[in-house]
Amino acid sequence: MTVITDEKKIDEVLARGVHDIFGREELKKKMLSGKQLHVKLGTDVTGSDLHLGHSVIHRKLRDFQELGHKVTLIIGDFTTLTGDHSDKVDMRNETSESEIIEREKTYKDQFFKTVLEETTTIRHNSEWLEPLPFKTYLKMAKAYSVQQMFDRETFKKRYNEGKTIGFDEWSYPIMQGYDSVVLECDLELGGTDQTFNLLAGRKLMPLFGKEEQSAIAMKLLLGSDGRPMGKSLQNYIPITADANDMFGKVMSLIDSIVWDYFELTTRVPLHDIETMKQKVAEGENPMISKKRLAREIITFYHSESEAEAAQANWEQTFSEGGLPTDIPEISSTAGTELVEILATEKVLASKAEFRRLVDEGAVKIMRVGESASSAGEEKILDPKYVVTETSIFKIGKKKFVKVVI
Repeated sequence: MTVITDEKKIDEVLARGVHDIFGREELKKKMLSGKQLHVKLGTDVTGSDLHLGHSVIHRKLRDFQELGHKVTLIIGDFTTLTGDHSDKVDMRNETSESEIIEREKTYKDQFFKTVLEETTTIRHNSEWLEPLPFKTYLKMAKAYSVQQMFDRETFKKRYNEGKTIGFDEWSYPIMQGYDSVVLECDLELGGTDQTFNLLAGRKLMPLFGKEEQSAIAMKLLLGSDGRPMGKSLQNYIPITADANDMFGKVMSLIDSIVWDYFELTTRVPLHDIETMKQKVAEGENPMISKKRLAREIITFYHSESEAEAAQANWEQTFSEGGLPTDIPEISSTAGTELVEILATEKVLASKAEFRRLVDEGAVKIMRVGESASSAGEEKILDPKYVVTETSIFKIGKKKFVKVVI
């Protein structure tokens, strides 16, 4: 594969979404030389879903691939047994080997929605960590001090609060650094919360007579509500979401983080983003920019035609007071309480949530007009509302369901 050495393109890759680069000068020099770089990303498969927060680093990997460089994805099947505690204020729950194997199956499919499979190699760090001689481990352990470990914010906080810190947790950066030693990487990527671990490779590689790698710490993407992204907060956008769901979730972003999403999850030119930002500052409706953001993301993960269809569906539903074209259907029997139907089908998390929505006037039965593109709404005031005929219901602001009797 031809390595692209265009300095303007290289500078774009080294700037977009980047928080910090360690070893920047030597990295740029290598990129300009035409050498094919070996870029590494390590991941512990601790969850089943990848979201746009993960895609920030994955898009950067793809940037390097499109410049002609090769990528190694390290599945941390060994490090997952310990768990990375960089951003944790409590001990992680242990993950079993069977859980790791099961999660890895879906992880790879999701990973390659963003990263090019043909220039990616997958390795498992159990290959070299399981047989690691204890003498070699001690050699690496001597590179760190207890004081350095306690300088890490999460460990310091836990120690001051009297919470347990496992000795195995201190080994995690050493294990991650040894990955780079074995693979002789030129570059490693991670988030800002991974800085200490990213630097482990740079610290350990010279101990084994190898040239130290560069490291890029990427900016972190906030959740849709402006808080740190987390599954418990339900403020993330899965990359496996269908086009309509993805469009709706993008449109629900708070205005202040839209520009970060443009920079981190799309490849819209940075000067275009600044132009849009300026127009909004001058009074343009930010919804125009959000729609473009949604189209860009959906086009990448689905297709341009699906992005256009998702926008049309969203506009019909939320701009023109119509109904979505893809309302999920639930079969039930006449005389069943709506709350029972929704709870059984897991449309809502709990019956208590349904009662709360009813109290807020946020559960409605849709009265369809002469065409499907027009509909009226009638609030449901009784938490024990009984469904007697096939009907369409609006649950909350954006969720629709059709109960078929």
